[in-house]
Amino acid sequence: MNMAPARGFILSGKHVLAYLLLFFGTVFSVNFYMASAAIRTFSGLEAERPYQEGLRYDDEIARARAQAWRGWTVDVMVRLKGDGATIDVTQKDMSGRVTPGLAVTALFMHPADRRRDVRVALASVGAGRFQGVAPVGAGQWDLTLEASDATALLFRSVSRIDLLPVK
Repeated sequence: MNMAPARGFILSGKHVLAYLLLFFGTVFSVNFYMASAAIRTFSGLEAERPYQEGLRYDDEIARARAQAWRGWTVDVMVRLKGDGATIDVTQKDMSGRVTPGLAVTALFMHPADRRRDVRVALASVGAGRFQGVAPVGAGQWDLTLEASDATALLFRSVSRIDLLPVK
């Protein structure tokens, strides 16, 4: 009796081609998904109009020098409460007097996601005191505080704060 040996799996050129296409297809698909997700979630821009802001750099330097010359003392207290952060600001000039007619705003900027930024107009609650509530959560935030009168921006400070939940 003549028995033919049992045939096992034989790797052919078609199999190699299919494996290569499957491997590189998977790599390209994952790369395409990751790139599109990165572009969708982060624009990469720090400023809305970077070129125009760069042209106004000398104006910013002059504004910062004028702010330093005023010698204001601005104290800020930010506390995380249940529905957001309460912000309390006090302002005095170099002689210890309050500057009348100020409008104060606070901008909470998330360091990684500009879509979570929150601007709050603070209400005047007394001589040189301003308060407000921002609907932000715990974590690190860049706080931009601005005070202006009817004619110009008089004060700006930018600082990184760490809002920790109250235990």
